[in-house]
Amino acid sequence: MKSMKLIALVLSLCFVFGLAATGLAEDFPKKPIRVIIPYSAGGGTDVLARAFQKPFEKVLGVKALIDCIPAGATKVGTMEGMKAKPDGYTLIMMPMEAWVNYFYSKAYDTKIWEKLTAVGNLTSEPMGFIEVRADSPYKTWADLVKAAKDNPGKLTCAGGGAGGATELIFNAITKAAGIQARFVPFAGAGPTKTALLGGHVDFRSCQPTEAITMIQAGKTRGLAVSTDQRMEALPDVPTFKELGIGESILMHRGYWGPPNMPPNIVNILATAIEKAGKDAEFTNVAENQFLYKVTFLSGNRMKELTSRFDEKYGPELAASAK
Repeated sequence: MKSMKLIALVLSLCFVFGLAATGLAEDFPKKPIRVIIPYSAGGGTDVLARAFQKPFEKVLGVKALIDCIPAGATKVGTMEGMKAKPDGYTLIMMPMEAWVNYFYSKAYDTKIWEKLTAVGNLTSEPMGFIEVRADSPYKTWADLVKAAKDNPGKLTCAGGGAGGATELIFNAITKAAGIQARFVPFAGAGPTKTALLGGHVDFRSCQPTEAITMIQAGKTRGLAVSTDQRMEALPDVPTFKELGIGESILMHRGYWGPPNMPPNIVNILATAIEKAGKDAEFTNVAENQFLYKVTFLSGNRMKELTSRFDEKYGPELAASAK
């Protein structure tokens, strides 16, 4: 009899706690969610997060408060999110491949993406884009290659930071083309644009989103892009694949959270990201104005892609960072 009572008590407790756990999920979220951007305000990640803010809030039913913390090569903002309670009320928006870059540049002493909870990816974009001034004598990639072969080591290429994605692209395409050129690192896309327009470098390694406004204004011209197919917004720019200098290399921007977030909370947030990403107004802005492709990916897929990027490009990033 006592055994039966004990079993009944255990079952009752399980039922009660089960309801409580379900209630936690059903009641989430109850208050605003903090979205940490470990970059300066006005950058690509911040602009995307603000464009996504309205549809994300509509689906969640609460505010999504954006907090830019730009210090320490994303480390300060990331650590702020890392130490937060894993209750779903603090998220980090970050390109997954950037953490790999920063790890090999020694900003981090651990592979931070392996510890964080991957929630859901929102967009993807080409990491590689080669740009020259509109008055450049290099009208095509072939023109630039010929000049580089005629003048080994003389041509210069601006890129955002040593040992990062832009240098990775530069190394890959110059190696594939069999040319020698000199990579000149700058502190971000703004200074590389100034250097290019000022005639201080011959070409620039960047992202399409950083070049599109200058191309549309007739100040610069694109020579190559790392997409599978030509971009609708830049139909005259051939792909790396067409030119035989590489493959599609994409950057993925999505949401991460502190370690050990409850799966039910992660599912609620991931579902909200996927649903809000289908908002017509947001999709139009993201894809036609920013040139980002709305690409929802689950947390598991985000982790898989980050690990794959690390395995494939980590050794080269480590070599570039030396």
